[in-house]
Amino acid sequence: MYAVCSYRFVTILVNNSACFETAMGKALHLLSLSIMPTLFLAFGVAGKHKGLTLTLLLRPDSILSRRNPIHDDNIIHNPRSIHHKIVRPRIKSEALKYVVKIGIGTFNSIPAHTEFYLEMDTGGGLVWTQCEGCTKCFKQTPKPFSKNASKSFRPIPCKDRRICMSKRCNGLYCAYAIRYPNNTLVTSGFLAQETFTFLWDKGKTEKVKSVVFGCGMYNSMKAGAKTNRVAGVMGLGWGPNSFVNQIGFQSSGKFSYCLPVVNRLTPTPTTYLRFGRDVRYPRFLHKTALLRNGNAAAYYLEMQGISLDGQKLNINETAFALRTAVAGSVGGGGCTIDSTIRYSRLIKPAYEVLKRELQNYFSKQWNLKRYYSNPLKLGLCYERDKPEGFRNLPTITIHFKGYEADLVLTPEGSFEVIDRYQSRNGREYFCLGMAPDDRRSTIGAHQQMNQLFIFDTNRKQLFFSPEDCSKNA
Repeated sequence: MYAVCSYRFVTILVNNSACFETAMGKALHLLSLSIMPTLFLAFGVAGKHKGLTLTLLLRPDSILSRRNPIHDDNIIHNPRSIHHKIVRPRIKSEALKYVVKIGIGTFNSIPAHTEFYLEMDTGGGLVWTQCEGCTKCFKQTPKPFSKNASKSFRPIPCKDRRICMSKRCNGLYCAYAIRYPNNTLVTSGFLAQETFTFLWDKGKTEKVKSVVFGCGMYNSMKAGAKTNRVAGVMGLGWGPNSFVNQIGFQSSGKFSYCLPVVNRLTPTPTTYLRFGRDVRYPRFLHKTALLRNGNAAAYYLEMQGISLDGQKLNINETAFALRTAVAGSVGGGGCTIDSTIRYSRLIKPAYEVLKRELQNYFSKQWNLKRYYSNPLKLGLCYERDKPEGFRNLPTITIHFKGYEADLVLTPEGSFEVIDRYQSRNGREYFCLGMAPDDRRSTIGAHQQMNQLFIFDTNRKQLFFSPEDCSKNA
């Protein structure tokens, strides 16, 4: 029996399931006796427009350590008839995690589907959700997908070579297994086909048949919220099994999003995940190359430097360099862009320079003192003697290779401010919304707020522009 273990930047095929814990091995063994497919998406929608729009929702999560997996890239895409009506599912916001709302299955009920929230993942290439009967499940609302009750549920047999490779099977059905970094999320299961439903304009719905997705049977998640509404992940990265490529005719390899500024006191505006012709281009755009690193699903960018209030910091560009990947593996270093990571990570040498310069900057402000006991677990925080919000905070710019490819972060995109009503001691404090990393840099969701991002995977380009995302709907 074979098991496929996907880690952050490598997928390993082994002749037993020892790469996971004993419990995982037992769960994978059970897959050979059950009907369990993996994640993969292929859609069909009707109409005149070549586009797809998903509404974004923010998921509450206070954990700094978030995942950025490299998903299994070798599941073969199964092309299906794609129609062209724009689909706009509604989403709402809860906190700093962004999810899309979809309906899955066909039931004898009203509505005829069950709605779930999947976390939007630009760093991964799989789509999956928890399924009923899971041998290990994390808590979620509603309960896991009732695969046995759905009239449109079809497990993918191993003999279907269009989708499944024989070495990726457990028993009769196509199997998958993924472990995310720091074990924040572990999932394994099998591939299946199902009908997905999307809400669009004026409350109408659009059904997309024969979506190939992952049915998670062994799942573990370190949730940061008491009530978890997230049932799985929607992978938007490189690879034939990502959402973007499964709707290739409809997306034309393009998608965009604009993440609004969020806080705990005011509702977050509705915003959308757009595909294909539904992507909106503003007048002026910055542009940099989208790179692929070996078999990784994550999107890589060529980062070249950092500036503080317009002054470029003395950081050797080699700190950001992506090391060449050996055939079948993933190179180290570099910079990724990932919507599932809350705060950006900077490679440690670059972070230390930025931290030192910020300490010098804030040492000139008499009303500040270092604050070490912050619950956000961020490395550079200051307490104020009076509330100022985001005033008197500097601008940080991240430089990429390309046409005016400078990502200018406002104070809201660079720092996290905790007001006196939320802090433990009743005083306001702020933190640099970035953390050090020993392996690579990553542009996280906090630094992406109020920026429009357009991913053109066919042209291998990333476009971005500052925008008021509350008006981007």
